[in-house]
Amino acid sequence: MANAELDSEAARADLLRWADRLDACFGLPADDRLFDLVNDLLEESAGSPYISAHDGRPHLHYRMPDAGIVARIRAITSSGLAQVICGDGADRLGRCERAGCEVAFVDVSRNGRRSYCSVRCANTAAVARHRARAAAR
Repeated sequence: MANAELDSEAARADLLRWADRLDACFGLPADDRLFDLVNDLLEESAGSPYISAHDGRPHLHYRMPDAGIVARIRAITSSGLAQVICGDGADRLGRCERAGCEVAFVDVSRNGRRSYCSVRCANTAAVARHRARAAAR
């Protein structure tokens, strides 16, 4: 079973380090620094992409012979970042603007102007702004 690989401390530690590297790509401007970070991720996780339509819609899979789940996660996440940057733009890789929340997200909204990771954070920030204005009066 492929998920048994995730039961090891080494695999979990490896994925946490990988997640930190992915996290560093969010909220950056579309410049050489971001491109270098993502290119480094892509280089370390190279697989052979191919189009599959097994669920009725074309999407990418990554041919990685004998690769474990950690390697597949690396390939999918690094390629996903690259696709967002090249397709919709790096400004779609956002960070929540609510004070105290550092959640990263991919903005899939129509207009690309999302500022918060969730409706809950947006509401919490709105309430905080309202209370600050009321206190200032």
